[in-house]
Amino acid sequence: MTDSKKPYEGEFIPAAHLTPEAVAARKKRNIWLGLALLGFVVLVAATTMIRLSKADLSEGAGFYYSNSGGTARDDERMPIDDQPALPPGMTQEQAAPPPGIAPEGAPE
Repeated sequence: MTDSKKPYEGEFIPAAHLTPEAVAARKKRNIWLGLALLGFVVLVAATTMIRLSKADLSEGAGFYYSNSGGTARDDERMPIDDQPALPPGMTQEQAAPPPGIAPEGAPE
């Protein structure tokens, strides 16, 4: 009842044997791909550094956004009482934080 055929016989193709020209072409493609990836990493790093240099990270203002509209001067910040009105259709109850969570410096 045993089959004399080896398992997986004929199911795999032999490994490709590349010519020296094909190996050189593969190496050239890999170098260009590596340079493209390096360029992308540099672009992301530069963008992050620019965003961080313009961000106001004091007093929990946020990582990417600041309340001052892009300028990081403390005297131009919008006071909490002068915040813009709620979007149309939103109630104060929807805008309120969940129970047990209050913003820092909020009156109790």
